[in-house]
Amino acid sequence: MSYTLTLEPAAAAWCGSQRLVLKVAGERITDAEYRLDLVPRQHTSSTSPLLQDIALGCPTCTHAHCLAFSLAVEALLNLEIPLRAAYLRLMVTEFERATSHLGTLSALFSMMGLEATAAPLAKLRDSCAHGLALLTGEPDRGTLILPGGLRRDLPDIRRSELSKLIADVSRRIYQIVDRVIDQRLILARTVNVGTLTGTAATQFRLRGPMARASGLKDDVRIDAPYGAYTTLSPQMITQESGDVYARLVLLLLESLESLKLSNRALDDLPTGMLSAQVPTTLPVGKGEATVEAPRGALRYRVESNGKRISGYRVEPAPQLDRLLARTLLGQANLDNAVLILLSSDPCSACQRTGSNQ
Repeated sequence: MSYTLTLEPAAAAWCGSQRLVLKVAGERITDAEYRLDLVPRQHTSSTSPLLQDIALGCPTCTHAHCLAFSLAVEALLNLEIPLRAAYLRLMVTEFERATSHLGTLSALFSMMGLEATAAPLAKLRDSCAHGLALLTGEPDRGTLILPGGLRRDLPDIRRSELSKLIADVSRRIYQIVDRVIDQRLILARTVNVGTLTGTAATQFRLRGPMARASGLKDDVRIDAPYGAYTTLSPQMITQESGDVYARLVLLLLESLESLKLSNRALDDLPTGMLSAQVPTTLPVGKGEATVEAPRGALRYRVESNGKRISGYRVEPAPQLDRLLARTLLGQANLDNAVLILLSSDPCSACQRTGSNQ
């Protein structure tokens, strides 16, 4: 027997339609055919500022994209930004990571019918989004991260509020971890479900949380540190089992680590300039940079013709595709299909940006 599911977006970062055909024997999935229909996002820099166009590419990884692009331009210019700007960039991207992870966790618990946990996680996601807003200021004034540094500073009046927010959200995440990590119902729904071995993760060239949940030590912030990560390094967090449970626990622990890292940056925030002096002319050449986005390595390559940035290319971390879906769903219980796919935290918005030239 086969089932055809037309899946609707599960997150703000999901663009385009999906088609999943499952072949089932009894209650087990024997084969899966997955298709994602994406219309490549066209480059629109001729009608809008380039950085604004990049910021609109993904609603959950906006600042990671702006950072990767800015670092690539700075590499082209051989430009070093002030330390204060580097610390604030770290805080912005870590709050973005925590916001993304907590949103995915809320969706996972909701999918399992555990609204008593899903609802608090959704509130924590909103709290982190508020913290991100405290850092970034008014969005109608343009993107915060730009080549050379930042567009706006963090007012002293917001530092105290941000510190209290970090402490409160961290405390509540600890409470959730303590309550759910050994809960029998959660273990029954997630352990040995949708398992992806470290060998398979390596073969699929996965990066980020999906790879780390399968035991791979892969994190750009640690392996090739950039900006403030050269002095404020996060803890490498991995899980070994590679199942839905491992991915769930990893997202919880990484959310906590992002808040810890942000708190360290806030406590040690340097004084000084916010931006470097950007040259008025660009050299002919190329620049590239890779950052650790919420879903893994995100690389930007930029090209300059001596007058302007004439082109750029985006390489996001590998996402859910036909072969990965087949591996994750093989021999799984039919009732767990959507839960397994959601635990991979796919972002088709980032996949669409990968077509930009």
